[in-house]
Amino acid sequence: MHLIIAEKNISANRIAQILAGNEKVRAVKEGGVSTYSFDTKTVVGLKGHVVEVDFEPGYTNWRSKVHTPRTLIDAGTVKKPTEKKIVNLIQKLAKKADLVTIATDYDTEGELIGKEAYELVRAVNPSVRINRARFSAITPAEIRSAFEDPTDLDFALAAAGEARQMVDLMWGASLTRFISLAARRGGRNILSVGRVQSPTLAMIVNREREIENFVPQTYWMLSLMTEKDEQPVEARHTAGRFTDHETALAAEAGTKEPLVVTDVKEGQKNDRAPAPFDTTTFIVAASRLGLSAANAMRLAEDLYMNGYISYPRTDNTVYPKSLNLNGILETLRGGVFDADVAWVQQHRRPVPTRGKKESTDHPPIHPTGAATREALGQDRWKVYELIVRRFLATLSPDATWATVRCTFDASGEPYAATGSRLLSAGWRRVYPYSEAKEKILPVLTAGERLPIRSVNLEEKQTQPPPRYSQSRLIQVMEEHGLGTKSTRHEVIGKLISRRYVEGNPLRPTLVGRAVTDALDNHAATITEPEMTRTLEEHMQLIKQRERSREDVVTESRGMLHRVFDKLEAHEEVIGEEIMEQTAEEHTVGPCPVCGHDLRIRHIGISQFIGCTGYPECRFNISLPGSTWGRAIR
Repeated sequence: MHLIIAEKNISANRIAQILAGNEKVRAVKEGGVSTYSFDTKTVVGLKGHVVEVDFEPGYTNWRSKVHTPRTLIDAGTVKKPTEKKIVNLIQKLAKKADLVTIATDYDTEGELIGKEAYELVRAVNPSVRINRARFSAITPAEIRSAFEDPTDLDFALAAAGEARQMVDLMWGASLTRFISLAARRGGRNILSVGRVQSPTLAMIVNREREIENFVPQTYWMLSLMTEKDEQPVEARHTAGRFTDHETALAAEAGTKEPLVVTDVKEGQKNDRAPAPFDTTTFIVAASRLGLSAANAMRLAEDLYMNGYISYPRTDNTVYPKSLNLNGILETLRGGVFDADVAWVQQHRRPVPTRGKKESTDHPPIHPTGAATREALGQDRWKVYELIVRRFLATLSPDATWATVRCTFDASGEPYAATGSRLLSAGWRRVYPYSEAKEKILPVLTAGERLPIRSVNLEEKQTQPPPRYSQSRLIQVMEEHGLGTKSTRHEVIGKLISRRYVEGNPLRPTLVGRAVTDALDNHAATITEPEMTRTLEEHMQLIKQRERSREDVVTESRGMLHRVFDKLEAHEEVIGEEIMEQTAEEHTVGPCPVCGHDLRIRHIGISQFIGCTGYPECRFNISLPGSTWGRAIR
């Protein structure tokens, strides 16, 4: 029996249907888990990770005097099943298998999931032959090719994933436990700290500080309105921003007729077609459609699993030569994009556009199958259409613009106006997400005299930097080496779910600021990107077989011990700082006796509501005791 293990049930079903061809696939549920069989093959899907890494028994008591937060750094780890029914079925089928094919997604996480399945199989059938099918799309051509030419599991790639798993566990669990205990937080109110999460939160907090500390500067902009043949023209003073009011007033007073056209320069501008989508640029584009980063990736993952698009987790912005671009265009013919595809085929650029990043694991995100709005529904169609149109744009010619710059003299004061007109829409014809705004000027010639209809001196102020949108934050995370293409949107989701940030654009909550400030003050290594970026670079070296998993994990332990040297020396102060900054969060209302604030108070593991007017006012309400949470994974 040939056992095929896919990453999820939906991909298992699709892979089975493709490989079976005209043969009927038998879908059977065993213990609540679906299998898909045909001929001598059986395909079963995982649920991503079906085992997890956890600490050895004995570390669950947060208030243990023996197993303090620091001891988690060097604690032993074990792998535990999280989906026992799937694990049991995999091992039952593996005992009867003479060939096993791992068909999980091909990236670091997918390879680690594949290795976990590999170990489950080996535990019950040590001698069975195991190979690996790699693909970038769940389409007939890709799946058949992958199974006709299988390879071996990439243990170095999986080791990089294991290193990240172990590093994130030790950093997250030890620091979360330390900060929560210091701030007397338990149960659902624990304070989460993480290797990628904390420097990302710090960027949001630092931006908020910039906004709060921003001192606006006043400046003035000077413009005039003229016209020719009843067509209005706005011209701006070439000085740009006036930072001195008296100078601006003098320029305004000196702006008088005659207004003479001094020069007219005409030209053309090339408007280059966009590069193919990688994960980050896709998320940015999807955000303009109103989709959060997490939602955009969820919809893209669904489209991939159903064979409509290629794998959406990629750093590549260059189509590989092996990708059949003509075949993809033909796949899209006959449907809603038929006219656009026909136009692209007729006007196709000689070489597709390309971005700055090129990798060999997966191609840029592109369509792989035809779909209809009715079949996909509104949100999935929105993402699918975006990806189709981006693909068409990368094969389309550049757009071209006619440009003109006119300069004027108003009794010695210089002004200028610019105009632009779209000569050839090019890629903009098939990609309507980037608006092309024309600004048409009347035909002007040097020496012409025009009337001045009005002069406007406008007072303005400089603006603080904007808060980060989710998509912009993902770009900044990428620039700083924080997280991976697969995890950045998940990190933002965690910050939101843990109530460290809120809103869109993102702003920190009281708790988010308090945790960041405490770490900044006493262990800035945690909130700065350098440490995380270094570990990410070293995990990349594991993939390239230049470093080992054990080496990088040991290095990480050393870093974390140095962090704890600083934290433990200031534990009481850190706790007080966090509790003081988050006092407002614990205010439950006015005291019915004296009118002061009532706040939730903690003594040891007990908690109560007490009046801030104490000791003059002794009003209080007892509450159930705190429950200290288990280790954060």
